[in-house]
Parts: sequence; C-alpha cells; structure tokens
Amino acid sequence: MTASDATATIKKGNSEPGFDKTAQRILNLFFVLNSSPEPLTTEQIVLDSDLGYGSGNIDSDKRKFRRDRDKLLERGILIKEVRPAGAQETEESSWTIDREHTFAAGGLITADDADILLNAIDQTLAAGSSTFAAPLADIRSKIAYLTGRTTVDEVPIRRSPTVDAVWSAFAERCALRFLYQNGRGEQKERTVCVYGMFEREGVAYFCGLDNVTDDIRTFRCDRIVRAWRPSKAYAIPADFNLNDYLFFEFDFADRPPVAATFSFAPQTQIDMINGLTRGRGELTHTDAGWIWTVDVRDLEAAASFCMAHAMDGMRPMAPKSLKQAWNHLIERTVHEYARA
Repeated sequence: MTASDATATIKKGNSEPGFDKTAQRILNLFFVLNSSPEPLTTEQIVLDSDLGYGSGNIDSDKRKFRRDRDKLLERGILIKEVRPAGAQETEESSWTIDREHTFAAGGLITADDADILLNAIDQTLAAGSSTFAAPLADIRSKIAYLTGRTTVDEVPIRRSPTVDAVWSAFAERCALRFLYQNGRGEQKERTVCVYGMFEREGVAYFCGLDNVTDDIRTFRCDRIVRAWRPSKAYAIPADFNLNDYLFFEFDFADRPPVAATFSFAPQTQIDMINGLTRGRGELTHTDAGWIWTVDVRDLEAAASFCMAHAMDGMRPMAPKSLKQAWNHLIERTVHEYARA
C-alpha cells in the first residue's frame, strides 16, 4: 500500500462538503502512520497541527481522529490500536496501519503480462534488495490477486516504513519533510526533494535537494525518526545523474565539499581504478599515472580511504590538509604498532 494508492482511493470516494480540508487531514494521517517506524500515540496524533488536528479542543480532535479512521477503513486502509502486553485500560493507546489487512485494488492487466511481472518481481525480491522491496511486494500482491495465484509462496521480505516514506515521496515527486538523526545522534528537521534512491550493503539511501544546505545531499533511510506527508511538487533536473552521488566514507559530514586529488601508480590497471572510483569525480591520465579528483566532505575519512587502498598504489596529492590528515594517520598507526 503506497501513499499514491491512498490518494487515489480517497479522492475517488469522497464527495462530501468540505472535502478538501477533510481529505488533506486524512492523507496526512495515512502518510505519517505509513512512514513511522513505531506506532504513534493518540496524543502525538491529535496534538499535531501539521496533521490537521491540534485545534486546542482535544475531545473534538479525538472525534475527528475516530471519524478519519473510519473513512480510511471505507477505502481499505485499516488503522489498528496497539497496546503493550499487560497495559491498563486507562493507558494511552498507540496506532499503526494494519498492513496484513490493508489492500488497495489496482488496475487490470492481461494474465500473460501479470505472470511475466510476477516472475520478474519474485526474482528481484529473492536477490534480497531492500530499497525497492516494499513497493515491489505491494505490486506483487496485486498481481497475484489478479492472476489468481494467491497460493504461490511469497518471497519473504523485511518492510521498512521509512523506506516506504521516501519511496512514496520519490514516486510522487513531492518534497519529503522528515526528522533526521545524524551519526552523532543530533536531530534536525529537513525537507528534501528526492532525486534518487540506492542501496549499499543492505542499507537504503536517498539523495536530493536539501532545504537546510540548498545542496544535493545523501541520507540514510534508517536515520529518519519521523516523516510527514510529501507536499511541494518538484522536478528532477535533466542533468542529474545518480552515479555522481553513490557515496564514499568521506561523503558524510556537515561541511562544505572540497576537491581532493589522489594519484595511482603507473602500473595500476584502469579496470581496478574504475571499480574503486565508482564513476565519481574526474579521472585523467598523465605520464606518471592516473589522477583522480573528487569532492569530499570529510578529509580524515578521505585519508583513511586512501590508506585502505595504499597497496593499490593510491596516494593523496591535494589539498594540503588532506596530506596532513594522511600523515597524521600514518603517525598514529606507527605509534599504535610500537605500543603493541
């Protein structure tokens, strides 16, 4: 079930007065529950003015929330109550989407086309990709229903609400507002126009135009604490190339990028260099060997990356601060080795 599915079902069936305001609130509710890694409490929902509640009259907002759950149920989206084991009846409830019983019917396709798509999706899911597993699994369920192949064993997948949220924003081309926690545990609200998604070692990433830095940045999906329904529409620039943003260790720092230059020994094979540089930056050939220039945000991480590939003939050239970070890393390694 995706946000675009919900949008279509709600718009299709709602003709009551005040539709726009009500639909906006319902869509906000659906999206925030669909993207939240954990169930949200009643208080978190009815006090949130961004969702369309938070009027100051909590009893009125609770009644709106109850009616909105009923309207979502009419469109096949079931919001279930979650209580910890042993919780008292008076304790606050939490709410989440009942994914097992939520389903939005899709359009019709031919049986032959459905079989082809089903087999292709099964092969993709079997490969273990997590970034697109959730939308593919939703598509697979609809295709299996259309073909009557509901008895076929489904490939087990691990759903991620945050990946679902990013994917929905990307598919709809609407900016995603979310609360993000960086590697130091600091949380900051951001709004990003998602330009692309990719996966590295089982972790989903996305990159896009970030409102905080006004630059294209890369983020980890699993560091999203909370996401709101996508809003402002955008277009992906024609010259955007996802390959330019496939990350390295030195991409993750809240610092402006600087151009770093590395050299490779003359005997280093170009196939190895291409695999190492992943199409990022600029490669030039000189009489002394290959030169690689690439933007980095973390010079210490760049020096560490270079050190890890020193046996491949990789060395830092510029800027001076990169060479200093390299020398400090060597000195620290020698010191630690001497102590051992």
